[in-house]
Amino acid sequence: MSTSTIDDPVGTEVPGREELVARAAALVPLLRRNAERCEQEQKLPVENVQALQDAGLLRLTLPRRFGGYEADTRTKVEVCRELGQGCSSTAWVAALWSDGTQFTSLLPDHVQDEVFADPDVRITVSFPLGGTVAVSDGDGYRLSGRWPFNTGCAHATYAIRSAVIDPESDAPGFGMFLVPYEGMTILDDWQTSGLSGTGSNTVTGQDIWVPADRMMHFADAQQGRFATVRNAGTPLYRTPIISTILTTGSSGLPGVAKAALEFFIGKLKSGRPITYTGYGDQSTAPIRHHQAAEAALRIRAADALTFEAADIVDRHAADDVPYAEGEHAQIWGQVAYATQLYAEAVEILRAASGASAIHKSSPMQRLARDAAALKVHAIMSPTTGLEFHGRALAGLAPNSPLL
Repeated sequence: MSTSTIDDPVGTEVPGREELVARAAALVPLLRRNAERCEQEQKLPVENVQALQDAGLLRLTLPRRFGGYEADTRTKVEVCRELGQGCSSTAWVAALWSDGTQFTSLLPDHVQDEVFADPDVRITVSFPLGGTVAVSDGDGYRLSGRWPFNTGCAHATYAIRSAVIDPESDAPGFGMFLVPYEGMTILDDWQTSGLSGTGSNTVTGQDIWVPADRMMHFADAQQGRFATVRNAGTPLYRTPIISTILTTGSSGLPGVAKAALEFFIGKLKSGRPITYTGYGDQSTAPIRHHQAAEAALRIRAADALTFEAADIVDRHAADDVPYAEGEHAQIWGQVAYATQLYAEAVEILRAASGASAIHKSSPMQRLARDAAALKVHAIMSPTTGLEFHGRALAGLAPNSPLL
């Protein structure tokens, strides 16, 4: 990826993929030190947020005219994989904030001028498909609802809200609205067994005025019809919403699985015995060799699926070529099957780590819980994604509103 001369928080040029991945990798020691604190506080420590900002990693999907990088999907996934090796929650929040910036970059240019006056602004995204309404009112809408899963809301200024538009009309629609957090209420309800540090609390709001130019019809977003003029020729902003959502889903587990394997191999080489067996050094035990190889190969296979999905999205964006029928279902299937492989790898490693891995001081127990949380995410659920891909292979129409 080439560079240009637009200012960057840590340099004078727009960094390429290799540089951005290296910056993410440099944060891993800090993120690991703060991982337990992040989980206990149920939000990212301010130190983590500042580190992301100082490294320029909040600008991945920001337009270049605001000092952003317009990084492609493969870069996003690789950066988040590195962050995930340090802290699952930080990686997930960074990925969702990147989506918030990217979606806002599809709105009219004058809206972007207002929002991106702070190039490190943080915008959350939540897409529940029901229970929220927007009623037309003059040149805008009155938005009311309850939106769960607002990842990173504790440190955000804006949110992308979804709602059914004029549900009592003859032709209700579905839209995405850019709304400031000021005037909304964040509930303290993110009490979870995994990804606790994402702080993905429910947010409520009533009768919030939203100008029409801060709303995007979901049907337009699905088809890649966006309001921006200045970003229209940039590959990143030709990416359909569903492609972005799917590849963000696939960015959560790679780093978790890689960190679990690293931790396991470190323990394996420590010379410790397998209790109640004749193996005084577990690194000589064939069962440990099988477990390490099974997990490592599952991770490699999952990485291949994950990065291929990102590359497919980037090729479409670069060439401005429409997706083939069933291709999004295929990408969803790849994300889902990669999720299954990553989760299986982490479980193999957790089970092979012995009773010490259940202690709260062990990174393995947190990695395992975070992997389990990611696996049940609606986008990454293996059963859902595989069904959609299988339907497409059978020549059946998709049965998801996202497709």
